[in-house]
Amino acid sequence: MLTIGAVAAVGLLTGAVLIRQASIVPLRSKAGHITASWIPETVKRWDKPIAEMAQKYDIDPDLLAILMTLESGGYSKAKSEAGAEGLMQITPPTAQDIAKKYLKHPVESYDLLDPRTNIEFGAAYLAHLRDVFGERGQGPSWDATVELIAAGYNGGPGAAGKLYRGEGLRDTQTVVYSRDAFNMWRERHAKSSPTFDRWVERGGSALLEKATAEQ
Repeated sequence: MLTIGAVAAVGLLTGAVLIRQASIVPLRSKAGHITASWIPETVKRWDKPIAEMAQKYDIDPDLLAILMTLESGGYSKAKSEAGAEGLMQITPPTAQDIAKKYLKHPVESYDLLDPRTNIEFGAAYLAHLRDVFGERGQGPSWDATVELIAAGYNGGPGAAGKLYRGEGLRDTQTVVYSRDAFNMWRERHAKSSPTFDRWVERGGSALLEKATAEQ
């Protein structure tokens, strides 16, 4: 989930990141839909808005689907104890920043429990993190880029900055989350994902059951 005040931490990262290369955009949208076959059906059902927002913010749809899986399992009414809401688990304070700074067209009013809106906010924030932390040298696999922006999505840009500088992360949740995203990304072309299977066993099954019930 996104950390409250995460966006403000970007200012602390001076010298830790490089500006995105204009000619090479990491993790850009190439496929027009989710291609990872093992993504759960509860997430694949959102393929149309995922593909739409992936194209709009030029971010890979498989990455959006992987993070949606980790965040909500495709359960559109998911809410966390920290107040994160919806498919991409966005907190209201962070949503305010996204609405003003990172959407293609800034808005003042919105409904985070509206699936399309929530997916757009998540895509916009991922694209922002990609632009901050993505580098030419991380390609062509972009594995490192995925780990960095997943850490930023879960623990805030400050966490991504520490990972980038080789300082490591102490928050277990962010460590597990970023590594899960990293491994799922690496496994996206495989017939199955051992990382996804472990996530299900660790408790992801509860989210998938709720997502299945709302279909």
